[in-house]
Order: sequence, then C-alpha cells, then structure tokens
Amino acid sequence: MATLSASIRTALYETVPFLVITVIWSVVMLVFYGLFLVGKPTGAEYGPAVHASVFVPPLIGFLGHTLREARRAS
Repeated sequence: MATLSASIRTALYETVPFLVITVIWSVVMLVFYGLFLVGKPTGAEYGPAVHASVFVPPLIGFLGHTLREARRAS
C-alpha cells in the first residue's frame, strides 16, 4: 500500500508536466493571436468567427492532448 507522501509525489510528478504544457499552449496561442491582430490590414474588420478561428485549431490539439493524458492516467 502506498503512503500518503508517495501518492502526493506521484500526483505531482504526473501533474506538473501537464501544467507546464498548458502554460506553453496558452502563451503560444496568445502570441499567435497578437501577431494576427498586429498583421491586420488597416480598416479591416473581422467578425467573431475569424477571431475564433485563431483559437479553435490549437484548442482542438490541446483537448486531444488532455484526453490522451486522462486516458493514460486511468
């Protein structure tokens, strides 16, 4: 039977890399969105669908990674 400290250590060992990946994904998405806004032509107006399209593809990849990690942990 595992001790409490061993269980906590294992949980941290498995969680910290995922949290680091989450932060990296967030930073990369915000950088790309910033580049998208900076590169916008003068006078161009983008609708909500265009703004969402910047976040949706990386979000799908992130959700896939999340599901893979959840399945691996169980």
